[in-house]
Amino acid sequence: MSVQPRPGGPAPRFGILGPLRLEVGGGEVPLRSPKQRSLLAALLMDVGVLVPSDRLAEILWAARPPDDPAGAVHTHVSRLRRVLHDHGGQRAAELVVTRPPGYALLADGDMVDAGRFERLVGEARAAATPEAAVELTRAALRLWRGTPLPEIEHERAIAEAARLEELRATAWELRADAMLRLGRAPEVVAELELPITRHPFRERLRGQQMVALYRSGRQAEALAAYRELRGRLVDELGVEPSPALRTLEQRILQQVEHLPWPVSPEDGAASGADRAERPALPEELTTPIGREADVRGVVEALRARRVVVLTGVGGVGKSRLARRVAREPAGDHADGVVWCDLVGAATPEAVPEVVSTALGVLPSGRGSLAGLVELLRRQRLLLVLDNCEHVRRGASGLVQRILESCPGVDVLATSRQPLDLAAGQVWPVRPLGLAPGDGGAVELFRDRAERVDPTVRWTGADRAAVAEICRRLDGLPLAIELAAARTRSMTPADIAGRLDHRFDLLTEGPGTGPPRHRSLQAALDWSYDLLPVAARQVFDRLAVFAGGFSADAAARVCAGGAVPADAVADRVAELVDHCLVSVDRSGRNARYRLLESLRAHGEAHLGKRGELDTWTRRHAEHCTSLAVRAADGLHGPDEGRWVRLLDTEFANIRVAQHRACASGQLDVALRLPGLLCDYGYYRLRPEVHGWSERALELPGASAHPFFPAALLTAAVGHMQRGALDRALEAGARVLAAATDERLVLRATQLLAEVALYQGRLDDTERRGQELQDRAASAADPYFEALGHLYRIHAAAYGGRAEAAAERLGTGWRVAGRAGTPTLRAGFSYLEGEIRLDAAPEVALAAFRQAIQTARSVGNRFVVGVTQVSVAALQARHGSPEEALASFREIIDSWRRCGDWVHLWTAVHNLLVLFERAGAHEAAAVLHGAVRTASTGAPPFGGDAERLRHTAAALRRTLGEQAFAAADARGRCMSDEDAVGFAREVIGDLLVGVPA
Repeated sequence: MSVQPRPGGPAPRFGILGPLRLEVGGGEVPLRSPKQRSLLAALLMDVGVLVPSDRLAEILWAARPPDDPAGAVHTHVSRLRRVLHDHGGQRAAELVVTRPPGYALLADGDMVDAGRFERLVGEARAAATPEAAVELTRAALRLWRGTPLPEIEHERAIAEAARLEELRATAWELRADAMLRLGRAPEVVAELELPITRHPFRERLRGQQMVALYRSGRQAEALAAYRELRGRLVDELGVEPSPALRTLEQRILQQVEHLPWPVSPEDGAASGADRAERPALPEELTTPIGREADVRGVVEALRARRVVVLTGVGGVGKSRLARRVAREPAGDHADGVVWCDLVGAATPEAVPEVVSTALGVLPSGRGSLAGLVELLRRQRLLLVLDNCEHVRRGASGLVQRILESCPGVDVLATSRQPLDLAAGQVWPVRPLGLAPGDGGAVELFRDRAERVDPTVRWTGADRAAVAEICRRLDGLPLAIELAAARTRSMTPADIAGRLDHRFDLLTEGPGTGPPRHRSLQAALDWSYDLLPVAARQVFDRLAVFAGGFSADAAARVCAGGAVPADAVADRVAELVDHCLVSVDRSGRNARYRLLESLRAHGEAHLGKRGELDTWTRRHAEHCTSLAVRAADGLHGPDEGRWVRLLDTEFANIRVAQHRACASGQLDVALRLPGLLCDYGYYRLRPEVHGWSERALELPGASAHPFFPAALLTAAVGHMQRGALDRALEAGARVLAAATDERLVLRATQLLAEVALYQGRLDDTERRGQELQDRAASAADPYFEALGHLYRIHAAAYGGRAEAAAERLGTGWRVAGRAGTPTLRAGFSYLEGEIRLDAAPEVALAAFRQAIQTARSVGNRFVVGVTQVSVAALQARHGSPEEALASFREIIDSWRRCGDWVHLWTAVHNLLVLFERAGAHEAAAVLHGAVRTASTGAPPFGGDAERLRHTAAALRRTLGEQAFAAADARGRCMSDEDAVGFAREVIGDLLVGVPA
C-alpha cells in the first residue's frame, strides 16, 4: 500500500452564508455525509483557529458521543481530508491540519464567503465615496444564500450565526446611508423591506426608512412607520423609541425642508442656576484590545438590571472597560453620560459632593445625599462611578438610593470589591486571554510595544518570549503594558528573564495615569492596603500555594497566630470579594487561586517579615501528607479519586519539591519523588523522575533514610528512557538497601520489568515469582497481582500460550481482590496479547476494555502500550492506512514523555508495516537503526522473529547490495534521527489521508 501524492490543484472555496458549500475549480463538491458537513462547518466558523477535539465531538454528537470521541473525530477528519484531496489535490488536503489538542482549517480569508463578506463590509465602512460604499455593500450582500451554519445546532455556531447576521444588518445600514447620500431614496424604501422584516426593532434601519419615505414624498407613510415601531416597542419590550428617533418624528411633523440623517436628539438636560459644565467622558489614549464580549455583555446587563458593578484586581482594566461601555448605546439616556472618578473622595461621606461636582452642580447647590438624589430623580442618564473600593460604603448607599428613587438613571461602577446592593449585576472583569489571535494578552503586548518602537520585528524567539511574559503576568493588562514599555531598552527574552523580580522591572507607567497605575507594585499595594489585618495575613500565607488550593488546604497551611483554622475560610471569602483571590466553582468543591503577580506580592511580604521559610515548610508538610495518603490510595479501588487529586495538586507538589531542593530539605526533596514513583510512571510524568535525580545529588542525600525510595524513582526514569542497564543497577542497589516491605516489593517489580524489556524471560519469571510470594506473605494483593502479571508475560512471550492463559485466570482473581482499575486494565491488555493472532476480534475487544479502564484512572502508560497492540492488530488484520496513522500518534505520544522502551516497540512494528506498504528502502533503513539503537533493548521472541522474516523479504526485494546500503544508513542514525525518519516515512505514505 503506497498512497502517491497528487499534484496541487486549484484552491477550494467554502461557503457558510447559507447551506454549507464547497467549490473546487468552479464546481460544487458534494458532501453527502451529515457528519462531514457538520465537521467542515465547525472548522470553517473558526477558520485559522485551533478547534479542540472535545468541542468537535460536542458538535458532531451532542449529548451522545461515541465511546472514543477523539478517535471518532480523527476518523471523520481523515475522511474530510480524503475528500479534499480527491477533488483539490494535496494543496486542498493540507488545509486541514492537526495541532494538539485539536484541528484547524488554515484557509485564507477570501477562500470563505464569510471572510470575503467581512472584508467587503470593512472596506465599505472606510469607503471614500458613497458610490464606492454602494458597490462594496452590493458585493457583500450578494454572498448571502440563507441562514448561516444551518448544519450545526451547537451554541458556538448559534453565536457565530448571530454575529454574522448582525454584520449583515450593518451592511444594509451602510448601504442605505450611502444611497441616501446619493439621493436614491425610492430605492432605499424598496431595499429596506427585507432587513426591517428580519430586524423589526433595529432603530437605525427604521430611521433610514422614515428618511427615505419622507424624501420620496411619502410623509404619512414615514410617520406610520414610526408609529408601527413605537407600538411594537411599547407592547413587546415596554420601552419608548430612542430620543434620536423621537426627534426625527418631530421634524417630519414640522415638514422641515432638508431632513438630515442621522439626527441628534435635543439636549434634554435640565438647565438653570444650579447647573455647570459637566466633565467630558475620558478619552481612550490607546487602542482598545479585546473585551468585545465583555462590552456586549455589560451593555445588555445595564439594559436588564440598571446597575452593573465591574469588579476585578487592580490593573485588570475595569476603568477602560467602563469607558468603552459608556460610549455604547445602553439605554434611554437623554441626558447623556456622567463620568465620576471617586478616587478624589477621601471618605465615604464625601461621595455625594464628588458626584455632584461631576454632574456639573455649582458649588452653591452641592449638598446632602438627599439633595443629590432629588436632582437625579429628574435625569435620564448613565452615571459611571469609577474606583469605588475605598469609599465602598458611601458609593453603595448612593447607588441603592438611585435604584429606589431615580428610575431614569442607570449606574455603571468599578470597584475592587462588590458594592452592598439589594439589586444590580456584579460583572467580574477577568485578565485577558493568553492564546495568540484571540484579541487578548499577546495582542496587547505587541500593540503597546510597537507604540514604543514601531520598527520592531517579531521573530519566532520574540513571539515565544511574549507568550511567556503574558502567561507569567496572567494576562493582567496593566502588568503587560508596563512590560511592553520596557521594549525601549530590552528584548522580550530579556523581559521574560527578569520577571522573577517583576516589581523592580514593571515601574515605568505613563506619567498621565493615576499614581496607582504607574507601577505594578503601586497597583497591588492599593488593593492590599484596603484589607483588614487578618485578611492581609492570610493573603500573604496563601502565596506559598501554586496552581490553586482548596478551602481545607488553606485552613491546614495558613492557620496560626491571630487566625484560627476555622476562620481561614471566611478570610479567603473576603479576599475573593476584594478580587485578590480568584475562585473556580466548576467542580464539586470550589478551588481558589492567586495570580502569579499576587503570589509574588504576598511572598515579598513574608520575606520582609522573615516568615517565608515557616509558611513554605507548612506547605511542604501539607504536600507530603497528601503524597503519603495517595501512595496507598493508588493501589486500591479509589485509585481514580487519588489520581484526580494528585493531578489537581501537582503544581503545589512541584513547587514544594523545588523549594526543598533549593533549601536542602532532604526529608521533603527525597520523600516526595519516592512517594510519587507509580504516579509519575503510569501517568507519564517523567518530571517526577527528574526530581529524584536532582534530590539524589544533594549533600547528605546518600545517608538519608529516604534515599532508597528516591533512588528507585530515578531507576524507573532510567528504565523509561531506555537506559536499562543503569536501571537494573540502581534497582539492585535499592533491593539491597531497602528495609520497608513496600519498597522491597516495588524494587522487585522494577527488576522484573527491566528483565522483561531486555528479553530475559527466565529472570522475568523468577522475579515475578519472588514478587508474587513476598506480596502474598505481606497480604498485599496489588503486588501479588503484579507478580502474576510478569509471569504471564514471560510465558506468553516465551511461546507458552497455554501456560499464559492458565495463569491469566489466577491473576484476574488476585487483581479482583485488590480492586485497582490499573490492574484490571493491565490484565485486559494481557488477555488481548495472548489472543492477538489466534482470535483478533476477541483481542481487540480486550484491548478496548483495557484502554477504557486505564483512561478512567488517567493511566496513560497502559493506554499507550495497548494502543501499540491495537495498531499492530490493524496492520495485520485491518487497514494499513489506519495502522500508519495510529503509529504516528503513538510515536508522538511516547516521544513527548521520553519513553524510549515503548517507542522502540512501536518502531519495530513500523518496520514490518513499511515493508508491507511497499516502502522497502525505508524499512531497510529502519532495520539498521533498530539493530544499533542505544536506548531500550534489541527485539526478542516473536518480535525478533517477525523482524528476521521482514529482513529476509527486504533482501529478496531490494537485492543484497541495496539492502546493505540502506541498512548501513540506518546504523549511522542516532535514536532521535531514526524515530524522526520513521515519522517522515509515515507522512509520505499517508499524503492526503490522515495526519
